[in-house]
Amino acid sequence: MGIGAAFTIGRSALAASQLGVQVASNNLANAATEGYTRQTLGLQPIAGDASTLQGQIGQGVRFSGVRRELDPAIESRYNTSISESAAADEVLRAFSGIETILNELTDLDLSSELGDFFTGWSELANGTQAQSQVVEQGQLLSGFMQRLRSDLTSQRSELNDRLGALTSEANNALTEIARLNEQITSSESGGATNNPLRDQRDQLVRDLSEIMDVTVIEQASGAIDVLVASSPVVLGSKSQGVELRNIPKGDRIETQVAIASTGQVLDIRKGKIGGVLDSRDGTVDDTIARLDDLAGQLIHQINSLHATGANAQGLKSATSQLQIPTADQALSLSNPANATINELPVKPNNGGFIVRTVDESTGAVTTTRIDIDLDGLTNAGLAGYGDDTTIGDIASAIDSITGLSASIAGDGRLSISSTQGTTFTFADDTSGVLAALGVNSYFQGTDATNIAVSDNLASNPLSLMTGRYIDGTFHENGTSLAIADLQDKGVDGLSGQSVGAYWRTTVQKLSVQTGSARVIAQSTALVRDGLESQRLAMSGVDSDEEALNLMQFQRAYQGAARIIQTTNEMLDTLINLI
Repeated sequence: MGIGAAFTIGRSALAASQLGVQVASNNLANAATEGYTRQTLGLQPIAGDASTLQGQIGQGVRFSGVRRELDPAIESRYNTSISESAAADEVLRAFSGIETILNELTDLDLSSELGDFFTGWSELANGTQAQSQVVEQGQLLSGFMQRLRSDLTSQRSELNDRLGALTSEANNALTEIARLNEQITSSESGGATNNPLRDQRDQLVRDLSEIMDVTVIEQASGAIDVLVASSPVVLGSKSQGVELRNIPKGDRIETQVAIASTGQVLDIRKGKIGGVLDSRDGTVDDTIARLDDLAGQLIHQINSLHATGANAQGLKSATSQLQIPTADQALSLSNPANATINELPVKPNNGGFIVRTVDESTGAVTTTRIDIDLDGLTNAGLAGYGDDTTIGDIASAIDSITGLSASIAGDGRLSISSTQGTTFTFADDTSGVLAALGVNSYFQGTDATNIAVSDNLASNPLSLMTGRYIDGTFHENGTSLAIADLQDKGVDGLSGQSVGAYWRTTVQKLSVQTGSARVIAQSTALVRDGLESQRLAMSGVDSDEEALNLMQFQRAYQGAARIIQTTNEMLDTLINLI
């Protein structure tokens, strides 16, 4: 090994030390840069070409590249934990929002309003409350339910708005990832790894993982493909894009996230979008549905009792709340094609009701049973709806009663009136048709969106049906007591629970789910933080460590300079000898 070889070794050492200083300096400069991955200098010894008895001597050091210090397995798990934590936070936020809207366990909640409503009927039965107060309490209850429904609907709309904003963010991230893929592929064609661009792309993947759960597959070219479930949204330098689309779902239109280029709906289960979808389609929709079920059953149960109730003066006229279009008037009430009836929360069934008329001059009472045939069978006993009862059949049957006239008005309502000197009431409705049509009803509407005290009662509280004929005897507070007892009576349409118990079950379920969502949010955050710590231990910049590296390379540079200086002195000595 000659003096020239020593110069070569010193020169390579100088170059390696300079690069080491650059790498350490760059790490220190980016210590606080989000998404930056710590870099290390790759050095390899250069094999020698001269042999001695002691073995081969190397010819210095060679630069083999600048590596990013990362563990792909930790990166993948970390991205997954980001998605899971983000989804859990969104779900918890939705539950907390619903709890705030419902405001249960206070004096300003639905449970209190229901209690006050039934208490009003009880006090009316005991003669300690006026009819107008009971009507007013019904208006307060229905107004409260409408506001709850409106607030829940607003929360659902807010989730849709958030879905739109998140989809836009995701689309921008996908576009940037595709752009970086193109740049990385182009810049790495010579073999060198473009670490800064890869850091940018990895940070975009983490940002995207917070929005939705994705799978990343790196190609040999250095580009990555991004998939949601099994659907590709980025293929190399091309982003498929994502957008919101309105998708038919049952009897309504649902907003979903889809691939922009194909329209395929994405199966997003995690990330903020996954949490928003889960909250909207699960928590919020379920709460709205239970509130609507409660309102629909409350309307039907109260109207069933009020329609067959009575008061001292009886009825002179009655008009149904339900409007049936001409097309549905010709169809039986049991026909599935009858859209008006099929939209009701509680449909009429096979049975009948009693019409009780009173001649005011003589006091003579006449009772007439109106049969409601809704068995789904023809008169020949075959399956079919052609012989079942229509709204027109009911009008004709009532119209045939002496002293009464009935018809279908131009707006599709059943209109009943009595002649001079005749009053009428209804009783024993086993078909539920009077409540379904809203004849002599207390409430109008079908669910929490439109529940309200009937216009007739709102303008004339004295027409409230407080009494009831039981076995031909008039009980002045019969209907009031029956409605008051409904507070604790199980309802088939509410899984056998009473009105109050059904809502309490709803609230308790939400409370348990909120607690569970809080635990999940905390646990997923712990997992995310733990994996982030592991990632930082591998890929993060430790300023103290880099300062030591800087000093190490500085000393190495000084040593390399000393090699060259010593070799130069040796060369001078050799020349002087000649």
